[in-house]
Amino acid sequence: MEQVKLQVGKTYISRNGKEVKIIKKDGALYPYQGDNGAWYAESGRFDYSTEDPRDLIEEAPKFSRTFDIPNGVKKVTVSQKGNRIIVEMVPEDVETPKPGDVMINVHESVYIFKEPVGKNTHKSYAWLGKYGRLAIGKSCFSGHPATPEEAQPLWDALKKAGKKWNPETMQVEEIPESTRIRVWMNGRVPDGYYTYQGIADVIENYLKHRAGEK
Repeated sequence: MEQVKLQVGKTYISRNGKEVKIIKKDGALYPYQGDNGAWYAESGRFDYSTEDPRDLIEEAPKFSRTFDIPNGVKKVTVSQKGNRIIVEMVPEDVETPKPGDVMINVHESVYIFKEPVGKNTHKSYAWLGKYGRLAIGKSCFSGHPATPEEAQPLWDALKKAGKKWNPETMQVEEIPESTRIRVWMNGRVPDGYYTYQGIADVIENYLKHRAGEK
């Protein structure tokens, strides 16, 4: 073990395992004062005549560690007790979502909240998985409110499936085929008279569109 040479502002470990911070230098034989009120020689000795439990024998180790802060944590407190580092994470006060709220969970599933099922599970009106799977009435891992950008893929998936969310009736409804045709034709098919073949071509193009073709 290296010989201790005390410095003001540094923290040391005593023979009895206590931490002592040197707060002052003033005097000759025992010039260093610790935050415990004791005075020490530069070598860390409390008493030159004998080994004492209060002797400072080594510099206290410095703690350094990086860790991730989980979602939903609003405050992190780091404290030290003896040789232990204590990290306390205080969770956010999470409000219970209302039916119809759009949520997203840690698995990147976006869903319209219906009701809680157990502690960490929500039942949904509509659910979209990370890889594009759409389901109606599925239960999933609970989440937090989604941003408009995070919610948009769910609206797009519902539209592609010919469905829409009605917040007034709190239901996922089918979009009538006639409405879907009118929306698709807008900007694609100009007004005018068409032959039977022209109408057939328009219908064929719409069916290709509905099947996901460009």
